Amino acid sequence: YNEYKSYLRVTGVMVTKTKAKKEKKATAPREEEDTHVPVISSFTRILISFSLAALAVIYRLSPLWTKNIDTTLLAGWNETLGTGGMLKEVPCQLETSSTALPGCLPARCGRYVTDRLVTSVEAQRLIDIAERAFRVGGGGSGGVDVFDLYSGGVSHGSSFANVKILAEKKGIRQLFSESDRAFYMQIKNRIKKEVEKKWRLGKGLIQLTKPTFFSKMTGRPAKTANDEYWHRHVDTEQYEKFHYTALLYLNTHSKEFEGGRFMFDTPQHNHTIHPKAGRVLVFTSGPENPHHVEKVRSGVRYAITIPFTCDPAFAPGDPDF
Repeated sequence: YNEYKSYLRVTGVMVTKTKAKKEKKATAPREEEDTHVPVISSFTRILISFSLAALAVIYRLSPLWTKNIDTTLLAGWNETLGTGGMLKEVPCQLETSSTALPGCLPARCGRYVTDRLVTSVEAQRLIDIAERAFRVGGGGSGGVDVFDLYSGGVSHGSSFANVKILAEKKGIRQLFSESDRAFYMQIKNRIKKEVEKKWRLGKGLIQLTKPTFFSKMTGRPAKTANDEYWHRHVDTEQYEKFHYTALLYLNTHSKEFEGGRFMFDTPQHNHTIHPKAGRVLVFTSGPENPHHVEKVRSGVRYAITIPFTCDPAFAPGDPDF
């Protein structure tokens, strides 16, 4: 994002106004203003028309030049993936780690999507939990609200505030119940077991790491850097000890919101996933999986990010929200 801002600064158009110096010459006669309007010749008109036609042909043929680039829709909003889900492998670029547990780092890298782990009813219950925090926080100033389960931080205007402190100020003694926390743990453990299964990991090798958070995206204009979720990025560049990233979508593209598709951005492996209530997307977190989220155009998009690490030093235990 800092590189993006630098790019804007470097390439930004700066307009400066200068005043031409007027030289007054008492003896020099005033020259008549040239009111001649240039006429485009017939040859120039033909050349321009030919150029525009050529550009039109190039535009129409451009898909033929990129036919070898995979732009597959991995999972559409109106389909349900069968038992076993869908796993697409990509060449690994994950760096080694001397502190990771042996046998935990990905031996194979890829993207996995399943619709069989979480029901739409369970997804709605998670939205209800998240919305309690978002209502107490009052919402962010831009197009995305975040509720972090470890810190308790929730979007509050142009910054973050502790959700428990805000709740106490509003006279709310208990924002979340033990049942809410147990339900979250049940969903998290279900996803963790699926990651272990698909990547053939021994039990207990991966652990939840932070941040793990709910996100609520809308089409409101961005006000701060935290609102600009649509930039291409790699998870390990932001969070070094992410090794497996899981995303649980809580509502459905084209039904509750427009835009907001998840897109992997790699040559030969450009894959798109439509969010759907209860759908889980898991991918290895290294540079083999650069990605971005398309801007939400309308409606509200809900999801929760659940990352896992292979490094015990970055496994703080389960969040006590």
